[in-house]
Amino acid sequence: MTLDLWDFAGQHLYYASYPVFLSSRAVYMLVYNLSKGLKNTAQPCVRQGVITCLKNPSGETNLDNLLSWLVSVSTMSPQKSAMDECNESEKDLPYLRPPVFIVGTHADKPFQDIKKMELQIQTEISGKDFDAHVIRPFFSVNNMQGSSCDGICALQKRMIEVLKQEPYMGEEVPLR
Repeated sequence: MTLDLWDFAGQHLYYASYPVFLSSRAVYMLVYNLSKGLKNTAQPCVRQGVITCLKNPSGETNLDNLLSWLVSVSTMSPQKSAMDECNESEKDLPYLRPPVFIVGTHADKPFQDIKKMELQIQTEISGKDFDAHVIRPFFSVNNMQGSSCDGICALQKRMIEVLKQEPYMGEEVPLR
């Protein structure tokens, strides 16, 4: 299995370019910082040698940013007409494509109890169309432990399970 990883900047400045890169033939990992409160006003920053904070004129919270990403990714979902033409195995998926993993980083220094933060997110996405894209459970990782962290190992295992279910996995891709 070969994976290409792309890191999208989360600042408003880049929003217009997202549709060019998003695809239903992808698996998304929505990463948020557990050391920042979900209801706190987002402080978008850019790292170009030094960290520079940008303006947040709309006063969006960290949770608003997370939900905005979920909406963006869910727009990549195959249309109903395309879904009708899908093979049976694709119709039986326990999630809508494209799947989205929600991963909290900085688990070593969370803003509040991690389970409470996950419950806040779950409450916000429950009943919304994009909820069906989200893979359960949510994951949290300790940045200080590297790839041996329990959260990373659990995430890798679950990601492999999901990737094996994706209908395009194993397809031959033309060189052109």
